[in-house]
Amino acid sequence: SIVMLKFFKHSYLSQHIVIVLMAIILWLPTFITRSAFFIGENNTPLYNIIISLSEFSPFLADLIVFAVFILCVFLFNSVLSANRLVNKYSTFGALTFVLMMCCVSDLRSCYPFMLSCPFILMAMHTLFLIYQTDNPENYMMNVGYFIAIASLFYYPSIFLMIWVFISFIIFGYRKLRYLLIPFVAFMIINFIVIGLFFLIGDFNALIESYLTFFKNMSLSFELSLINTIFLSILTILFFISLLIIFGNRNSDYGSNFRKRVGVSIVLTIISSVIFFMQKPLMSNLLIFMMFAFFYAIALSDIKKSRIANIMMIVMTLMIIVNRYLPIFGIMI
Repeated sequence: SIVMLKFFKHSYLSQHIVIVLMAIILWLPTFITRSAFFIGENNTPLYNIIISLSEFSPFLADLIVFAVFILCVFLFNSVLSANRLVNKYSTFGALTFVLMMCCVSDLRSCYPFMLSCPFILMAMHTLFLIYQTDNPENYMMNVGYFIAIASLFYYPSIFLMIWVFISFIIFGYRKLRYLLIPFVAFMIINFIVIGLFFLIGDFNALIESYLTFFKNMSLSFELSLINTIFLSILTILFFISLLIIFGNRNSDYGSNFRKRVGVSIVLTIISSVIFFMQKPLMSNLLIFMMFAFFYAIALSDIKKSRIANIMMIVMTLMIIVNRYLPIFGIMI
């Protein structure tokens, strides 16, 4: 029988080993093609510094980025389980994250989003915690810090502050002072960075980098036919996941489950806009992370489904094949 989903409903050593092996298999093409870093005019100065530091050993750079990726895999799974969005001891989050983060055939392993991902995940977890405490101010400050640090690696993360403000409104924190707390934290980090670049770095390059990003900011819809079809399929699966989540959700996951899902839907909408803001489009992985988020919740809700098992196996095989085709000069 096909038991892929049943296997990942648990979180033992065997599941973690399989997840890491899957990550290695899907990451291996990056080590072979030496395509770790992305060079682009909208790179942040901090990201460019990391690129320059890695020039002495590209393999070591790949290895470090892979370690960041593995950290994100289990951090993503922890965010889902700690906030009771999936079964506490499942590894569905890790499974869907690995698949979605590696679904693009020619993806650079260290596209800027990957370095910002841990901080976005920590911001998400902290945002969920705000709703569970009577004194949320410290959590609100931390959210602003995490988003600011994420934006130092990946400029579009700046727009996640909109998500934070909308989330506060959803959670009931509508007073101006609550909305100002994460904004002040966000600005503190940026002022520190600006001060450091003014004292010991290239201040003009930093300002020019910010200006270039906002000046060149525009929506682009340049996708190949195969990527358009692929993105359409993932979007359809996202809406199916929503139907499963709202149709089958058990009541024992906490009364604030729907608000957390609502906040996550807002992030998905914002990530879909960010997806079309910076080229190459398929490297704006935040939307794929959010697809993984909802797929994991939906899979956790499915009790018995041979079709879901078959679809997951087929999707896994297709993503593996898609990752290895460029090595043989085949692009689809």
